[in-house]
Amino acid sequence: MSIARGAGALVGLALVGALLTACTPWESDPPATSEPTIATEDPAEPTPSTTPTPSTTPDPVATVDGLVARPQALELRSGGAVVTTLPYMSSAEEAVAILTDVFGAPPVDEPYDGGNHHPDGVFHHWDPFVLDERFYDEERRRTENLDWVVWPRFAVYFDGPAVGPIVLSAENGRQAGDPWSEAEADASFDGDIWTCVGTSIEAEVIAVPTERPDRVNVVVAPTEDGQTIKWIGAPEMEADGCA
Repeated sequence: MSIARGAGALVGLALVGALLTACTPWESDPPATSEPTIATEDPAEPTPSTTPTPSTTPDPVATVDGLVARPQALELRSGGAVVTTLPYMSSAEEAVAILTDVFGAPPVDEPYDGGNHHPDGVFHHWDPFVLDERFYDEERRRTENLDWVVWPRFAVYFDGPAVGPIVLSAENGRQAGDPWSEAEADASFDGDIWTCVGTSIEAEVIAVPTERPDRVNVVVAPTEDGQTIKWIGAPEMEADGCA
């Protein structure tokens, strides 16, 4: 109740009290009243209670029908729309778990020894899709400003166009097995971006902590005869030289 309404109610009660005190016309003989009539009604039929049926929201990952390699992340898409992304700097273990749901089966794991340019790692195969988990030195990552996509926690490679119904492609639609001449004709094909592996078909400028090239790429590599795309991979940093 508001203050204004409360005040009004008090004033009204005060007036009624004053009138009753001043003059009550039936003070000695109150008026006769008729007996109250009590209405009886048949009890209403009980309304049956209904228990709401819980709605089940489908897992969006279950609708994924395409994987698209982008410079900084793998995109999981459904009908062309992005369902979720797996950044290459995120947990490889979580990415493997999500992709196991997408493909409906666990990967075949192939550990490998590193070398001068890559650490030890594991290839997680859902052929022709490969997630390359890399075990970089986490202490060096922290102390040498390497906690960015130059040292990804995983990379991806497409050696073919699809895993069952799951289509594998780059953002421009290129797939492993496409004619190399078509890849070269794409506006995004850029042989002037120097990478140590493959040719850039999508580049993205990122912030880097030191003075060094700042474009990360999706790359394609040709077959030995140069006729078709052998594989598509990401991420690959632009380089100022390769040993």
